[in-house]
Amino acid sequence: MYVGIAKLTVVIGQSHSLKEKRMVIRRIKDRVRERVGVVVNEVGELENWQLAELGCAVASRERQQAMELLDEVVRVAMTASGGQVVAVAKDALTFDAPPIAIPAIDDRTGSGDKAVGSDDWIPDAWRDDIE
Repeated sequence: MYVGIAKLTVVIGQSHSLKEKRMVIRRIKDRVRERVGVVVNEVGELENWQLAELGCAVASRERQQAMELLDEVVRVAMTASGGQVVAVAKDALTFDAPPIAIPAIDDRTGSGDKAVGSDDWIPDAWRDDIE
């Protein structure tokens, strides 16, 4: 499996407030989500009115597919009105971590740690009442 990540730097020259900046960013985010199905978030330059950094991540079975999907995100972001994409950084990394075994939880007790039978979760103040 490959994980593709991208960071887009967007200049919003006509913005004179954070409210105007947020409107442009929202338009880009909505358009990318509608057309590509990928969520884009603002990841940097949060307080700068005329500059934004947007980030997204995708997962794919093949590296080329991940990179093509990121290319499509960049194309759609560039066509969204109000901002100009001036820089793009992207990469696809392999992700081959072995699966981690998760212990079964006994749903009858409502909690996996209590189902083991240990009473170490009982506070010392309560132990006197139990004995």
